[in-house]
Amino acid sequence: MQKTISKYGLAAHLALLAVAPLFLFPFCGSVWTARTLLWLSLSAAVWTFVAPSCRKDEMPHDARARVASSIFVDPLFWFSVVLVLFAVVRWLNVGVAMVYDAEAKAWALAGPDAAFLPGSVEGAGALPAATAVAATVLMQSCRHALGKSARVCFLFAGAFLAGVAAFSAAVACACGHARALALAACPIEDATYAGTAFGLHFMGSMVATACSFERKWQKVMPLLAIGISGCAVGLYLFAPEVTIMACAAGAVLVLLSGLAYAYVRVGVLSVPKILAFLIVVAIIPTLFIAGVVPDAIKDLRFAGLVESGRVFADRLVESRAVLSGIAAKVWKESPWLGTGVGSFALDIGFNATEADWAAIASRQATALNGWWQMLAERGIVGTLLFAVPVLFLVWTYLARLSALVAQAVRRRRLSVVLPVHPCCVVGPLAVALVVACGFCDCAFMRPETSLAAASMFAMAGSAFPAVREKAGDEAETEK
Repeated sequence: MQKTISKYGLAAHLALLAVAPLFLFPFCGSVWTARTLLWLSLSAAVWTFVAPSCRKDEMPHDARARVASSIFVDPLFWFSVVLVLFAVVRWLNVGVAMVYDAEAKAWALAGPDAAFLPGSVEGAGALPAATAVAATVLMQSCRHALGKSARVCFLFAGAFLAGVAAFSAAVACACGHARALALAACPIEDATYAGTAFGLHFMGSMVATACSFERKWQKVMPLLAIGISGCAVGLYLFAPEVTIMACAAGAVLVLLSGLAYAYVRVGVLSVPKILAFLIVVAIIPTLFIAGVVPDAIKDLRFAGLVESGRVFADRLVESRAVLSGIAAKVWKESPWLGTGVGSFALDIGFNATEADWAAIASRQATALNGWWQMLAERGIVGTLLFAVPVLFLVWTYLARLSALVAQAVRRRRLSVVLPVHPCCVVGPLAVALVVACGFCDCAFMRPETSLAAASMFAMAGSAFPAVREKAGDEAETEK
């Protein structure tokens, strides 16, 4: 037991950190979610430095020294520190609100207390600040502190925990919980929803399935079945049809890479075994949706499938254009720091015309283009601080991949590159899906979505085998 905890405990705790918002979104507000993320991030950071994964023939104290030195020389870590400080300043610099100007006899939008610093609406900056801290811990731990088996355990535990969270939210819907019902069967016009995160963990569960067969984890396969089926239920309930189809396509691509990996590493019989397992698991969400999910939610979902073309053609495109225009106008007025986190709902009220209100909902609070909303609320500086870590991970991922390809060309051995570990596939697919969906929703700004995508992509680059100078050298592995 002690050996198992030392090998997989950190990975499981990091998975809990990434999935924690999915347990809370139907039941708790942003304040409690932020507090939970901060406490889990603190304990995960301590665990990362105290008990990281050990490589082959490496002592625990050597592993701790290796991880600490790797993190402190990582440029992404120091940039993330700047990002966290920026988010904390934005959280504390409140004051953005709607105020009444008695002299002009009109309502106006007040700026933050310190106009030269990034600001936020009262209570809106705590969760983004906590998310920045959690993302920093996840990216550094997944890049430097997890070994091969621990990476698979991270995806396995993430899928299982996300599945449990999805079943809990679905049962709450069946019991008539008002907030859970309001979040279920959401149309894409809502722009922000938790279903995208369930879809990302559903993609991760495909990696866990292939690697579980490789590592012969038969005893814990029932937990994986709960994770796969639960993520499917969560994706069905809490994401619009377009996101469901995008995540399903991503899961198929990840599964194909996992099947190819298992075929080479385990044997030809592993492919039908994996497919048979997934077919059996598919029965669970089918029966759960048919027997537990309220009929009202199922009717909304089927209606959305039938009318999705008309919605896109008539209402969605028009409202998206109106909201994007408002966001662009607001951004041009405050290009560098934006109007403040959480202020876009107020910006709509001040900038929408009577003709605009005919195209958007009366309580519209988000744009249907997350990138325009981010520019409007956070400005160029805030958007760059959000995008640079992603670009850095892209650069490191491509650098590792190109070095591996160059080694394969030099040795004239394609086996150096193939089969690609499915961990290397799920990361870039998750980020690509989130970035693409950001042009029609704001779900990527939710903590559960950004944490899942950031951790998967950070792990993807380090999942490539290390490049060796000599052909006979063996790759480093953890205990």
